Amino acid sequence: MKDAFHGSAHPAHGLVTASRGPTHFIVHPYRGSSRTSRRRGAARTAPIWIQRAGGHCFDRLPRIVLEVDAGWAAVPCWSGRAQRWAQSTVPTAYALRYDSDVRPVMPNNPVSVKSLVAVAEARASFAEHRTGRNCRPTNARLAEITGLSVRTVQRASTALRLLGVATEVMRGRQRTKAERFASWRVGDRGRGWASVWVLHDCRIQSLSPHPGGSQLPLKTSPKSLLTTRTRRHSAGSSAAARRPSPDARAVALANKWIRDQQSPPWARRYRTGTPWAPILAGPARHGWTPRDVNTLIRDWVGTGHWLPESPHKPIGLLAAMLASHGDLTNRPAAYEVARERDELAQARARVTAQLAARDANRLAREAGRAALAGPGREAARKALRDIQDRVRRRRYHDPDPGES
Repeated sequence: MKDAFHGSAHPAHGLVTASRGPTHFIVHPYRGSSRTSRRRGAARTAPIWIQRAGGHCFDRLPRIVLEVDAGWAAVPCWSGRAQRWAQSTVPTAYALRYDSDVRPVMPNNPVSVKSLVAVAEARASFAEHRTGRNCRPTNARLAEITGLSVRTVQRASTALRLLGVATEVMRGRQRTKAERFASWRVGDRGRGWASVWVLHDCRIQSLSPHPGGSQLPLKTSPKSLLTTRTRRHSAGSSAAARRPSPDARAVALANKWIRDQQSPPWARRYRTGTPWAPILAGPARHGWTPRDVNTLIRDWVGTGHWLPESPHKPIGLLAAMLASHGDLTNRPAAYEVARERDELAQARARVTAQLAARDANRLAREAGRAALAGPGREAARKALRDIQDRVRRRRYHDPDPGES
């Protein structure tokens, strides 16, 4: 598969400190896929609860996806937006480190800054808007968007990795036999998986050994990218407002919800439930459970709404679902929970009645066995034995009247 090409260049692993003139560079560990840390992912079809809740919307969902078994927390995110990353971060990293870090590793595979920025902009359009993750276009698709050759796209992707502005968390590969069969069952004729990338800020930081700063010819940043303020505020006016702590019940509900097996995959986009706490504060006060939240999502799909596999703003989507539901005192799963409780109570009552009948039958059997050894039975047995003895004596000891 062409999308599995990764060049001959591999970034360094581990914390490395390099010196270049009077300035030291710290290279943070590379958290992506490598020869020693391979990731294959798990192919999954659309969840069953989506198929049951909204079969008419199933054609809008990906028929089969490859979930990445990577630690997203160890990979940084970009700060800002896709345009800033592609038009500012990438060209700056190219100007500072291409000649020293990329060109020696790729001596016969040069790439211009124009091609690199074009590929970066194309990749940024496929990444998540907030984090820069889950960027998984094929090389053929990037070549079609940029108008470059597939080989140039491959060289530019390798340069992005070496410049430290992108991480390949899972390499593209061919689908296994089981994955091919699963793809055919859902009508997908794909033969391979594209690589999964994370676009982020530069993971190579520079440290100056003297107060004068670095001696490298750094470019001046435009005023639109500066974060310093030109106007000085009075004392106390620039202090940041204290952020209120999240509701403990909302955080507990969110943590249980993201760990529930019936929750959609995009619920686990964040490591903890803290980002979901402000949205789930109201449901938590009214005693909602993870089952209520999942039932709300199924009702949303069942009423004709389209639910994407990876929503752009999942928190806002959940807020829209709660606003459409309206009354939070009316729990979505309350009817099902009550019905299950009634069925459980009926089953327990049935089992109790069966146990009581079993005990009654046991007592009756014990009373019958006790009656077999009573005085009346013993007297009847003795009388029967006496009758049998008299009959035996009369038959063998009394003379026959015909013989006399």
